[in-house]
Amino acid sequence: MLGFSVLILLPLLTALFCYLIKNLRVQYSISVFVGFLHLTLTFIVFLGLYHIQLPTFFSFDSLSKLFLLILSNVYFWVVLVSNTYLKRHVTSKAQEGKKYYFLLLNFYLASNSAAMLSDHFGMYWVTVEMTTLSVAPLIYYYRNEEALEAMWKYLFVVSVGIAFAFIGILFLTLSANGTSLQGKQLFFWEFIRSAKELNPIWLKASFIFIFVGLSTKIGIAPMHSGDIDATSNAPSPIAALMSGSLRLTALIGVMRIFEIIIPTSSYEFARTILIIGGLLSLFTAFVFMFKVNNYKRMLAYSSVEHLGLITLGIATGGIAFVGAMYHAIYNAITKIVLFLSAGNIHSKFKTREVEKVKNVMNILPKTGWLFLLAFLAISGIPPFGIFFSEIKIFEGIFFLDNPLLLAFVMIFLLFIFINMGKIFFMMLYKKEENETTTTQFEGFDIIHLVSILLLIILVAIAVSSPDVIYQNILNVAKDFGITLK
Repeated sequence: MLGFSVLILLPLLTALFCYLIKNLRVQYSISVFVGFLHLTLTFIVFLGLYHIQLPTFFSFDSLSKLFLLILSNVYFWVVLVSNTYLKRHVTSKAQEGKKYYFLLLNFYLASNSAAMLSDHFGMYWVTVEMTTLSVAPLIYYYRNEEALEAMWKYLFVVSVGIAFAFIGILFLTLSANGTSLQGKQLFFWEFIRSAKELNPIWLKASFIFIFVGLSTKIGIAPMHSGDIDATSNAPSPIAALMSGSLRLTALIGVMRIFEIIIPTSSYEFARTILIIGGLLSLFTAFVFMFKVNNYKRMLAYSSVEHLGLITLGIATGGIAFVGAMYHAIYNAITKIVLFLSAGNIHSKFKTREVEKVKNVMNILPKTGWLFLLAFLAISGIPPFGIFFSEIKIFEGIFFLDNPLLLAFVMIFLLFIFINMGKIFFMMLYKKEENETTTTQFEGFDIIHLVSILLLIILVAIAVSSPDVIYQNILNVAKDFGITLK
């Protein structure tokens, strides 16, 4: 029970503590400590040095180990910089949002951990709904009309999506009628073991509803609108949290039902649906990048692009599946740096409009360089990790013997890179007429330090390719019936 207490119960108790103790400094200190404990334990479990016995409805497997480590890593860095972020001046209305910030962060950690560790469709559904309730008030942090609209839109769209996922789970139970699973609990592993017995019609219907429903949280087009508004209006640390970890909490649910379908006759059907969803996401990001007017919204659409690419890799299988798992790691780390840098820019210029942000390299030189490096990282420029994960995904699609699909993917990514680059360089280097080029002083704070450390980690993982990560990803692939030669 020690592991369960640290991973789920302790964050819940810390959330209660933050409700009772109003001092933000104390809330921050205990939240950082809990986040560090969570990350340490998760890392030890990932290394295989400690095996946790979890209660019924929860368990560890290779996939949950990987995604939980990503969640814990993103959460720790976000909570670490949060105190600096909360010290910034906000309107009097937004002061109210600070009171519940750490309470909700800890509730977010507990609910996402529970969702990733659940091995039962019912428990997963409940905990995923809890993640929505934990993040929605954080979207409304600024207490303005845009944030209010984004919060309610997110709640509405995602709640409808969760209802769709619930219907999909009901269809999954119907697919078990007349089989050895009839009347049993909805444990993932039991359905995987008896997948070939399931009724293919109900199984296909289940996959469609679960995929469509959870896509509202993953950000897969065309169900992405609520997530885009929420990410672009939330405070930058929360946007980083959503882009880096919350999307994976929903993705793991899709991967669970896909894992059930793989050994059945419905596999090609499900894979086609995933490929269509991934390609639509790339196309949606491709179209948006031609008319960017909000740089945080641009980063939100970048998440749509990369989750679409991950979905394509999962559907393709083989080496592309391995690339998709690496891509999940690299994308999560890079998004933290991008959104934290965007938060610094927003704090200085008081706007999210691209046209009103100019000459960042001279006005905020440290942030400007980090923003530029993060852009190169998210665009797949070596030696940053996304270059290597994208190569694996492209290789897998190439061997799928579908050159047209690869051509579309490459064209979409090329124009996304060109248009994002244009926006980034305009923000970083464009000057007003007669403006001097004197570089202004920008203080060095923990946000800059964290961003530098994360970029170093990003390159280190990509270049050294630690065997423990590779072996874990291979184990995930084996669970999905993928054997690499």
